Amino acid sequence: MKVQPRLYKGTRDFLPEQMIKRNYVISIIREIFEKYGFEPLETPTIEMWDTLSGKYGEEGDRLTYRFTDRGDREVGLRYDLTVPFSRVMGMYPSLPKPFKRYQIQPVWRADKPQKGRFREFYQCDVDVVGSKSIIADAEVVAVIAEVLRTLEFKKFTIRVNSRKVLAGIVEASGAGANKEMDIYRSIDKLDKIGLDGVSKELQNRGVNESAANIILDLLKVDGKNEERLAKATEALKDSDSGMEGIREVTELFTYLE
Repeated sequence: MKVQPRLYKGTRDFLPEQMIKRNYVISIIREIFEKYGFEPLETPTIEMWDTLSGKYGEEGDRLTYRFTDRGDREVGLRYDLTVPFSRVMGMYPSLPKPFKRYQIQPVWRADKPQKGRFREFYQCDVDVVGSKSIIADAEVVAVIAEVLRTLEFKKFTIRVNSRKVLAGIVEASGAGANKEMDIYRSIDKLDKIGLDGVSKELQNRGVNESAANIILDLLKVDGKNEERLAKATEALKDSDSGMEGIREVTELFTYLE
């Protein structure tokens, strides 16, 4: 019986002409990562399921390729590079700190393939572990900017996030600490589903209307970075976590300038 050659949907072949370009881009990224003192790391394609499960939320667990191997072990294909890196840090506590690593490897997601979205794709990560200095955060942003400029992207935007500011938003809303992860997961979908979609998500996750409105008002804050920080400062003035996050982001922008 003849087998018709075909690809698994959401994956791609890279023929020599494409691979030459791809290797060129990756070589530039790797060179800049190493120039900033980041060291290479690789982790296995397959991880134990208990390493991966529960780290990405409900949607992430659903989109992680999971199966049982011949030894009846529950395993999965890596969904990103961050969780495997966390596992490495847990297994090798003697690594010198701060530890600066970069990782360029494929990841897999059981997502619905569409234009620009694939089930197998590469991620290029840099991380610093073991430093509380905001300079470490500034360095990561600087690396991203230099990579894009070297690849001759003329216009780009780097988005900065603060978990402490997010915690401050939850605190200011009065939704309660037990709703923290639900709120984070709803906000995380903002780019995909918009403010109306986030509003419905919050309702579906049991966040009361008053708290949801406060959260949505904060998500609407626009303008230059200075204007956003000023508005956030006023909104989060009674949250210790929120104010600490705002101070850190302000310090980060100072270093970036």
